[in-house]
Amino acid sequence: MKRLILTILFLAGTLNTLLAQYDVHFTHYAEMENFYNPAAMNRDSRLNAMLSYSMQMAGYEGAPTSLYAGASMALPFNHLRHSMSFSLFNENIGLFSSQHMALDYAYKINLGKGWLNLGIQGAIMSQSFDGTKVNARTGNDPAFPAGNEKGTGTDFGAGLFYVRGNLSLGASVQHVNSPHVELGKPDEATAFIDICPMYYVQGQYNIQTRNPLMSVQPCFMLASDLQSFRADIRTTVSYRYDRFLLYAGAGYSPKISGTVLLGGTVGDVTIGYAYELFTGGVGALNGSHDLLVNWKKDVDLFSNGRNSHKSIRFL
Repeated sequence: MKRLILTILFLAGTLNTLLAQYDVHFTHYAEMENFYNPAAMNRDSRLNAMLSYSMQMAGYEGAPTSLYAGASMALPFNHLRHSMSFSLFNENIGLFSSQHMALDYAYKINLGKGWLNLGIQGAIMSQSFDGTKVNARTGNDPAFPAGNEKGTGTDFGAGLFYVRGNLSLGASVQHVNSPHVELGKPDEATAFIDICPMYYVQGQYNIQTRNPLMSVQPCFMLASDLQSFRADIRTTVSYRYDRFLLYAGAGYSPKISGTVLLGGTVGDVTIGYAYELFTGGVGALNGSHDLLVNWKKDVDLFSNGRNSHKSIRFL
């Protein structure tokens, strides 16, 4: 898919609107719940830092590349009911570039034999188009900006996240305010982007087998902008020994793709790789590569021993 084709899809005149699914699909969606749902955090009181890189439709010029970095943790008061996360996201598709900086907040309440998180997200988003690299057949075409046009906007989301034992379920809506971003100077915009709200439903369950070292984790995610729909199902099998854990799995998205995953955990660090093979005409070698690095750490900001001192009489 050449960059010129991507350009024409976006700019077909001096002032245009693009309505499409905005969010990238990460193959590690179960591990990156907070990317899709601002309430999906605070499973435990540990600091949870995550880095993910996705290279989609590999081999095509101008193919999408996405980078996500985020961290979440419970706040040390009111019995750890409050939690927050901060994340940065960058995506490049041909001549387009998108940045998203988000702050999430969630409040935990007891519900039956489990607990429920209520979450909200506020974000600043930036869009840019590099018109200096447009290779149009005719010069000075007013349909294409001559420079690097940029625009910013605000973005909001909300979600629910329920956990009971080994079961978790979440529902969320992103871009609830339908962000409108104009590219170019005020009153001289060459194009603008209208982003539709995206709705997500996620769930996963941990099944302990008769072998105490092995467990199975089925999960799913449903995504829709009320115009199109995507469903993903996945199962991984984990083997744990002492401080080491290895996992492998496979997933399927009807009429879209199949997925294989492989990864492991050593201590507090998890590294995972996934390959998404599209079932359409893209090609077996032109799928999507996903790399995930996750670090979890116990954090005690009010440790009783933080300011303790030993007496020299007992040294």
